[in-house]
Amino acid sequence: MAAQEQSVKVLLGSFSAITVLRGGVEVQVRSLARELRAYGVEAELFDPWRRYDLSGYSLVHIFGAHVGTYHLARSMHDLGMRLFVSPVYFSRRRRGRVARSAAIASLLRRFGGFWTEQAFCRDLCHLADRVLPNTQAEADLVCSAFGIRKDKVSVVPNGVDERFLHATPDLFVQRHGIRDFVLYAGHVGWERKNVLRMLRALRGLPRPLVVMGTLLDNAYGRACRDAASDDDNVLLVPPVPPDDPLLASAYAACDTLILPSYYETPGLAALEAALAGAKVCITRYGGTAEYFGPLADYLEPDSEQSIRAAVDAAIARPRTEVLREIVRGKYLWGNVAGVLAGTYRSSHQPAIFT
Repeated sequence: MAAQEQSVKVLLGSFSAITVLRGGVEVQVRSLARELRAYGVEAELFDPWRRYDLSGYSLVHIFGAHVGTYHLARSMHDLGMRLFVSPVYFSRRRRGRVARSAAIASLLRRFGGFWTEQAFCRDLCHLADRVLPNTQAEADLVCSAFGIRKDKVSVVPNGVDERFLHATPDLFVQRHGIRDFVLYAGHVGWERKNVLRMLRALRGLPRPLVVMGTLLDNAYGRACRDAASDDDNVLLVPPVPPDDPLLASAYAACDTLILPSYYETPGLAALEAALAGAKVCITRYGGTAEYFGPLADYLEPDSEQSIRAAVDAAIARPRTEVLREIVRGKYLWGNVAGVLAGTYRSSHQPAIFT
């Protein structure tokens, strides 16, 4: 077998609560594990309860660089495994401030175990043999703020399942009796998602607002629930698994998908909705413009006025097939897996174990 066709066997790992919280990272990992097979890469999902003979693996790929993945990634590195890290990291702070925060945390850690989000991410990116951000904006941030060499960074975009291309509104309309609404799909309860400000901004919207996703039982989640309950124009829809036909049907039935987060990298729901034919209204932070260009309406998440203006602009625009075709052409999981497989192979080395 030619060198570039060497067999590659990888472990894909992430934080331990990934299957409980669900969300975009779980979809990303499972989708890539499935699609990598077409490129001759054998990908396994890491099981913390299984005992491994690591000599049979080419590398370990960790998704997320934070406290939830730190010990797994560091253990694999210390055992001599080649380590790839997709940080899934972004910050709206100035890069110099992020760099100073990480540096101060690293210094203080020597005197009492002081850690920050930035310090975890910086350490894991330095441990990694390859760093695989989802956007160029993320790549620029980890290089400039954390001092990561550019030659070990490769952008591997997020992707979307082709089944959303074939979605129809029928199931959602049959079950809930509405269409051409504004849709939010995601967790309700994480402040980063900015759902409470969205609910306030879109009160009195001339279209129904559907909020579809997991409602967390915390103070912020309860405030969102109360705000939604006080607005007759808001429909709360319980979460469904990512492969449930109702999710795809909701995308096809809506007019516009909104993600008002403080940042997205870039937000799988936006890619899925775009492929289903919806218009996209999304935060301007996190590299989102790299995916959607001028074909989305961008909002300033700190401003209710900006959120409302962006949604109004999206509703007023006619539907086109342009964004849908761009997503279809560039961001299907099969295409993304091809990019990732090429990155694995270009960095492939025999396992160090004997």
